[in-house]
Amino acid sequence: MKKTILILLLISFSEIWAQDPVFTQFYAAPTILNPAFAGSRNSTRFAAGYRNQWLGVKSNINSFYASGDAFIGDIKSGVGANIINQKEARTNYSYTQINLMYSRHLQIDDNWSLFPGISFGYGLRQFNFAGLLFEDQIDLGSGNTNPTQDEFAEKSNIHLFDISAGFVLYHQNAWFGLSAKHLNKPDISFVESQKLPLDVFLSVHGGYRFTLSPDSEYDMEPDGTYLFLTMNYMHQGPYNRIDVGAEFEISSFFIGMLTSISAGQQAADSETLLSFNPVMGLQIKQFKVGLSYDFPTSSIGNNAGTAEITLQYNLGNSFVRKRMWQIKN
Repeated sequence: MKKTILILLLISFSEIWAQDPVFTQFYAAPTILNPAFAGSRNSTRFAAGYRNQWLGVKSNINSFYASGDAFIGDIKSGVGANIINQKEARTNYSYTQINLMYSRHLQIDDNWSLFPGISFGYGLRQFNFAGLLFEDQIDLGSGNTNPTQDEFAEKSNIHLFDISAGFVLYHQNAWFGLSAKHLNKPDISFVESQKLPLDVFLSVHGGYRFTLSPDSEYDMEPDGTYLFLTMNYMHQGPYNRIDVGAEFEISSFFIGMLTSISAGQQAADSETLLSFNPVMGLQIKQFKVGLSYDFPTSSIGNNAGTAEITLQYNLGNSFVRKRMWQIKN
């Protein structure tokens, strides 16, 4: 089978590999966003999501997550686990991580609740060098292919231990959280002789829910109308991004719009507005599905869009949604 010559720029790939997966519907993946959300529904919850970034482009990026968390009333704590996987199609680079998390639920007073949380994870980053042809392998005189001496091909797997922490503060219809991932800055270099510490991923997130028409007191199905405002600021290394938007919840149906903004320009010609992201979905009893599509306004990814689907299942969700401090997550 004919090999393809691929020129690898270490700096460029290091920037790609050092960035965490980002989800448009971040509020649908609460324990991916912040370990403090473990058990925040006071019930058992399962969630999953899939994101296809830069549709139609050969170098598109696919991300997947699945999670489960539960509240343990006897110790007033939440526990959970999640798995996240990301793969880049052209280079066969992949990243998989499993996290275990714990959060403590503290009732400050009748209106305020505080959830501090911590997460411990094990990750595996892989790069398939077998299908690549490096420059030093080519013998122009004989036409033969020799083994490469490039140290970049010495290590194809990276095993890492990861520590994250955060907190969430609730006040009736509002919530505010902060999380910091990779506090121990694990090494993710594919070169044996070099170190590449993974930058801390900082997220500041929050939301507010306005009641336009409340749910019926005697109906277990959601039948009210709400306006939900949300934001998520993300910082990792030189990159800053803010996702902000609004969503209408009308009975079992919801529809909204989010906007992605670059909070700091990396170059003189870099763009501030990144994309417009419409979102819609449906909730049927304990099951909820969400769909979103990012329409880019920048030239990244050849203006290809990004599709995302999320699924949630909450045991006892019909009763939980009556509690005022448990908003959205």
